[in-house]
Amino acid sequence: MKRIIAAAAVLGLVVATTSPSAAHVPQDKNFAVVQVPIGVTGVQNLNVDGNLSEWDNVPSAFWVTHDDLTEVITGTQGDPDAGNLAERIIVGWSPDTNKLYIMEERFDDLWYGTEDGTNDKMELVIDADHSGGQFYGGDLDERAFSGHAQDYHQSLNQPDAPLWLWGNGTWCTSEPYSGIRWNIDGESGGAATLSQESWFTPFDFLPGDSTGPDSDDVDIRTLTEGESIGLGIVIQDDDNGPGDGYNGYWIHTGDVNVYMTADALVDHVLLGFDEGSWVADATSVESDSWANIKAGFSN
Repeated sequence: MKRIIAAAAVLGLVVATTSPSAAHVPQDKNFAVVQVPIGVTGVQNLNVDGNLSEWDNVPSAFWVTHDDLTEVITGTQGDPDAGNLAERIIVGWSPDTNKLYIMEERFDDLWYGTEDGTNDKMELVIDADHSGGQFYGGDLDERAFSGHAQDYHQSLNQPDAPLWLWGNGTWCTSEPYSGIRWNIDGESGGAATLSQESWFTPFDFLPGDSTGPDSDDVDIRTLTEGESIGLGIVIQDDDNGPGDGYNGYWIHTGDVNVYMTADALVDHVLLGFDEGSWVADATSVESDSWANIKAGFSN
């Protein structure tokens, strides 16, 4: 798999993990969290606006694509197929803002993500302190729901609340703690490309009864280069429109339990800054690699 952290050596990037990976799956694969340009002299700040051009020079070794996803519930969509659903996802972070950033470019041959009662969306689970363990369901008390890890969902069909949290402490889904910007090229019910950028506050602990960052026991994680966080990326693909659930539940961990236990997440290593990944003009290699994926899209 070309997206394992070992690929960083080829690109001249040094990665050191200071947290063990045994608490997460799959244990033979790590992904990258690239450091985005915010407050870097001579490099334009990342602008979270749904325009993805600033990410075009991030090496494809650090992408998550549909080829990294496994459909674990319906069994109806077969192997990853760019003509059905194609993904380019990059995870970023900044020591200046202490935020995590997600860039997603998605092609969907049947897009319904802005209609009520549909499930074309990304689900993102964050275990910022890499602690593992259960964070939803079972015998957990109310304060512990979403406490040690948080499960966020896109809700682009709810423009006033486009992110929601499965659990408690839902103040963290509001700006400035998290937010999302997106653009859609195409029409609902047909082929479309979603371009979205979002950001999230990392937590060591988010009490379920908290109402803001100053509430008792809220513990915001300080992101540190070289450390690992746990992430679960899920893409729900709804090909039938309103009221019919989803047809595909694609997970980059391969473990359906991502929604309830952080042991099912994948290690993502926080990289140092690489100015070469953020120059103004994207390299033909990286542009072509996404172009090759697009070549498989259905018309």
